[in-house]
Amino acid sequence: MSSSTETNANEIIKELYNGSVQAIKNVVPVEHEFEAPKMSTQPLNVEFGVLIGYSGTFKGDLLIQAEHSVFSAIGEALYGMEISVEMLDSFSGELGNMLAGSLSTHLANTGIDTDITHPTIISGNAKLTGFKRVLEVAIHYQDVGNMKMSLLLN
Repeated sequence: MSSSTETNANEIIKELYNGSVQAIKNVVPVEHEFEAPKMSTQPLNVEFGVLIGYSGTFKGDLLIQAEHSVFSAIGEALYGMEISVEMLDSFSGELGNMLAGSLSTHLANTGIDTDITHPTIISGNAKLTGFKRVLEVAIHYQDVGNMKMSLLLN
């Protein structure tokens, strides 16, 4: 990889992280704390989450994973009412859309063009592979639980 290509990739990764943090701050009205980001090449095991693809300057995926109760509590904080079990998948997809859209807007403001796909709900015991690297950020929500936001980089 040439030096300018590597610099460009590092700049995109930096903006992906900054935009992800900003997206959480803008969208989720629950007190939170971020852990330091971690880079990995290991497969991801997912019990429940939402996956949204990116194309354009940045190609990859955004994965938001948490227990059902965390998604439900965030939905209640956003809409002021309990999210029924029947609506949880739909709400989780919508939360993924809001976060991915916010991240995409941040990236566009820095000159990184992206398009996002519709959300895919992952439920059960899935193993995700096929990406080069993953940037993971763990988020702790006070009195709610934990969420992990992963950027799958291709």
